[in-house]
Amino acid sequence: MKRFKLIIILILGLTISLQAYVGPGAGFAFLGSFLFIFLAFIVAIFNFLTFPIRALIRFFKRYKALKNARVKRVIILGFDGMDFKLTGKLINKGILPNFKKLMKDGTFAPLRSTEPPISPVAWSTFATGVNPGKHNIFDFLTRDPNTYYPALASTEITPPKKYLNVGKYKIPISKPVIELLRKSKAFWKITGEHGIYSSVLRVPITFPPEKFYGNMTSGLGTPDLRGTQGSFTYISEKSMNEDFSISDGVSTILEKTNDNEFIAKIPGPEHPLLKEKKNLEATVKIKKLDDERIEIETSKEKHIIKKGKLSEWTKLEFGSGLIKVSGIARWFLIDTKPYLKIYLSPINIDPEKPAMDVSHPKIFSVYLSKIFGSFATLGMVEDTWALNEGLLSEEGFLDQVYTAQEEREKIFWDTFSKVKEGLLVSVFEATDRIQHMFWRYMNDESPAPKNGNKPEIVDAIPIVYKKMDELVGKVLDKLGKNDALMIVSDHGFNKFNRGFNVNTWLYKEGYLALKDGKTESGKWFADVDWSKTKAYGTGLGGIFLNIKGREKYGIVEKGEEAEKLKREIKSKLEGLKDPETGKTAIDMVSIREDIYKGAYVVNAPDIIVGYAIGYRISWESAVGEVGGDLFVDNTRLWSGDHCFTSETVPGIFFSNRKINRKDPTLADISPSVLSLFGIKIPAFIDGRDLEVGK
Repeated sequence: MKRFKLIIILILGLTISLQAYVGPGAGFAFLGSFLFIFLAFIVAIFNFLTFPIRALIRFFKRYKALKNARVKRVIILGFDGMDFKLTGKLINKGILPNFKKLMKDGTFAPLRSTEPPISPVAWSTFATGVNPGKHNIFDFLTRDPNTYYPALASTEITPPKKYLNVGKYKIPISKPVIELLRKSKAFWKITGEHGIYSSVLRVPITFPPEKFYGNMTSGLGTPDLRGTQGSFTYISEKSMNEDFSISDGVSTILEKTNDNEFIAKIPGPEHPLLKEKKNLEATVKIKKLDDERIEIETSKEKHIIKKGKLSEWTKLEFGSGLIKVSGIARWFLIDTKPYLKIYLSPINIDPEKPAMDVSHPKIFSVYLSKIFGSFATLGMVEDTWALNEGLLSEEGFLDQVYTAQEEREKIFWDTFSKVKEGLLVSVFEATDRIQHMFWRYMNDESPAPKNGNKPEIVDAIPIVYKKMDELVGKVLDKLGKNDALMIVSDHGFNKFNRGFNVNTWLYKEGYLALKDGKTESGKWFADVDWSKTKAYGTGLGGIFLNIKGREKYGIVEKGEEAEKLKREIKSKLEGLKDPETGKTAIDMVSIREDIYKGAYVVNAPDIIVGYAIGYRISWESAVGEVGGDLFVDNTRLWSGDHCFTSETVPGIFFSNRKINRKDPTLADISPSVLSLFGIKIPAFIDGRDLEVGK
């Protein structure tokens, strides 16, 4: 007899996890109960009984829409970070024959990104067709004006407001709320309103998944089981000596039970019912077989892990009794000598038993896992920071990237075969991750180490471009005459050699003050004197003023004083040169009202810094540290970036049909899709119809 599993994990709290883009994870709510099961049963019956009526309504809507449509199916491939100039260069070298065919028969053009040209901002404009002032996403991070701490810009959680206190337990009697902070309306919702079915796979900033007429797997922004944006686990016989000053990895020490046999307690999400903070744990038995292999045994399965080779997905069960949560992770044996050292990937939400929704409808991820087995659900599963910290080898990281790519291609092709009419959007991120970590091999000036000499490492970037070309070739072979294909990227790429400590600059210029005569501050503005601070930097390109009545300890008056201060900082920063190299470090500084329009401009940073190629905010300043040199070498493996300006790092636009508009932008994709389906473009959309195939 099956036992019902009662999952009542209601809130994990804010978990600061600086990984990859230096973006903190947010605590997220997991809610499941017998009441949920009962309500789901009632809803299922209602949907079954009303299906004929709903199907008839959708048929007439789709008939009306497709009656005016120029195509039956629109397919959009998103290749995150694919660079226009590099793509053109590789086409000319004969490396990308399928892209070359598209360029000859259809369209190839640079695609202008957003300010700043970073993924959450850019993909949100792609989805909605509006500028950031209307969709409310301005960076990976924003700040909490009450605490000055960073907060995830794309999602907000409101914890349960009511609890029942019973001894050491707190029982929630109201529900938490998880909200997608991206505003406006995605084009797949508009097509759905006109009866056109859409499949949306891995588009960034789609967590929690929204309801619409179609199916979806969430992309960038989806947390791991701990509620972070991706925190790995370092498992060792000894305590962690590495200084995880940026990534905030989790460590655990093995308990020896016998010769070459150990127990590992893997920390998971926080216990949902205890007043005292305590993590649920998964117990794993580990046996050292020889110098090259270990055996891991979870509550569900056994696996042999070989040194230097990523394992398959393994299932981990956290908790016991009524509280059990399922996750999946991959293992990497770093070394067995002089003692065991093991990497465990971020613990993904199990798509087969999702503790919270990672797809729409919820059953969609379950369906996919039944067909293809476990697959990554974390927004950024490619663990760039484990590579930075030396826990993953370059080969191991590439294995991780391409396994994720294979998973996504399988899901794409399954969906491709089923969506005969309508919209299919799928984003692939291998290009972005590999360029971030391997650009140093294309840049002789890079101060980052270049330890690899194998072709798959040295040529990792042209190889991943070629793999995308091969995928495009397979799509072209299967296109019908009534299909429209568009290929887009959210931005391009270039070198990241030097970091700029923007908060140190603000301190030296007198805009940011420290307490008690200090000249340096710890993370998250630990020693900042807010009573004397006028401005501070948060995120990858934003500067906020310490506005009175807006920030908790604000001192800058709204209106004339604030406007004067913004212009003053802009004039000092724009064109700033690096004294060591003599190069311009900052190309463009923008006042938010000058570049954004819409109801949500009030949530944007007051000032947006656009860096010159080769420069970016430093790792230290991105986590709120103050002090040290203004400019520092970027010696991390994360050696490529795109936090520059939209003009300097355009993305790509390909289509199998000609377009009749010049200079396409990300905002133009949404109205162009609607136009292809014969749907009137809403007045709120900023983008233009590219007149694809007209």
